Amino acid sequence: MEIPDNRIRGVKMLLTGFAGETTISLGTIRLPVIAGGVEKIVDFVVVDRRAPFHAILGRPWIHTMKAVASTYHQCIKFPSPNGIQTIGGCRSASGICYAKESPQ
Repeated sequence: MEIPDNRIRGVKMLLTGFAGETTISLGTIRLPVIAGGVEKIVDFVVVDRRAPFHAILGRPWIHTMKAVASTYHQCIKFPSPNGIQTIGGCRSASGICYAKESPQ
């Protein structure tokens, strides 16, 4: 993602990846996230490295959305102005991400 440096704030921190590798963040940025017609402002940690995903939405976002996550069903459900919304996972995409991150 192309993010102007002046939008990145905060303190740099050491992060550990899923495979145990470490990197230092550039700071944080606040961005709007729209899901199922519901918009929330979310704080993201910014890193300058390739990743098989665009963003990780964690517990603070799930709580703010009043959502329920199901790892078994690979989906998340939350209330919206139009009723309960469901966002499902994509097993093929997650498999590709896992393959890219796994050591050969």
